[in-house]
Amino acid sequence: MPLTPSQPSILDPLDGLSPEPVLDLRARVAAALGSTSIDRGALDSDPPLLDAIDELSTINSGVDTQPADSLIPHPAIKNPSRTPADDGPRLARDQAAVLEIARNRVVSFAHLRRFVFSNRSPAVITRRMQELERTGYITTWEDRALTGGHPHYGLLTETGLRWADRVLRDHARGEAHEQLVDFMLRARARRPLVLAPHTAPAFLPHQAETNLLTALLATAPSFQATWATTWHRPFPNEARGVALPQPDAVMVLRTPDGRPHLAFLEHDRGQESPGSFAERKSLRYQLLLDLGLAPELFGFETFSVLVTVADPAHGRPLDRLRALQEVSAATPMMRFTLAAWLEAHPEAAVWLTAATAIHTNSLNIADHAGLLPLFSNLQE
Repeated sequence: MPLTPSQPSILDPLDGLSPEPVLDLRARVAAALGSTSIDRGALDSDPPLLDAIDELSTINSGVDTQPADSLIPHPAIKNPSRTPADDGPRLARDQAAVLEIARNRVVSFAHLRRFVFSNRSPAVITRRMQELERTGYITTWEDRALTGGHPHYGLLTETGLRWADRVLRDHARGEAHEQLVDFMLRARARRPLVLAPHTAPAFLPHQAETNLLTALLATAPSFQATWATTWHRPFPNEARGVALPQPDAVMVLRTPDGRPHLAFLEHDRGQESPGSFAERKSLRYQLLLDLGLAPELFGFETFSVLVTVADPAHGRPLDRLRALQEVSAATPMMRFTLAAWLEAHPEAAVWLTAATAIHTNSLNIADHAGLLPLFSNLQE
């Protein structure tokens, strides 16, 4: 989700690997939510949206860029052999947009432009979102900040959510993630998210960053994702009397030898004490393995937990990462990285184990030894 180049990124620019575009997500969100008095008016349907124009980005290699009429959605949307349901939106690209919102709770138009519409003209996204709103599949929410433009977001209606959940379940049939999807959809009744006007929701920066990091992993050709969601509290509170973790994202990626691998994403912005992180995340994930519950609940023998760290409040993300490593020493399935490193190099060796020593506070990847590829030495 590209940002205006004049604003510094909280996911800091990095050196040490071949350069890739760094997306200034935090500055974008901070600018959009920075006002204490936000005036949100009705969506003006005539001109193209300013946020889509401002947020031009390099085309992601995992997204179709061919100038064809039909667009290919990112790999986590569905098995390509399946056909979308007939009673959904008329166009395949509109169906892809609804499914992307369904998997990510609330999605900016700029995110849809990059990961679904292959960086097509901003006017295209505007027209398609207006059509989906007119036909009752989505609602839109506009954030009017004093600076940063008027970013727009798509949210599903009851109609859109009901259609999308049925399609997501159908596309999972016969796949490695079928049991996982069924478990998630049975966890609780999904209801449409409603964002109140004149109120900037506190969760939006975290949600937007999680959406971006998850989409980058899901669209990375190396990982061939078949499932990726950023649902809020995706699991029941407990199972078999054991409190379950509530990951920020749930993904099924493929290992280099082609095996499906369950991965949970925990995006940390320094808003939780290390002790709470250990209790609610590290210990709960380890208990799932110790009690052998993963196959029963998810259909996977093992899993990994990917922890991405940002520190917008203090600007010391490596100190935060060290603290999380320390309280996660007994959870070998955990991998840690800075959100900025993953954002800049989603397929590179940017991961640390809980035991990897950090000897420098440099944010330059090249200054760090012991960084691993994502699937290096993970339990299988």
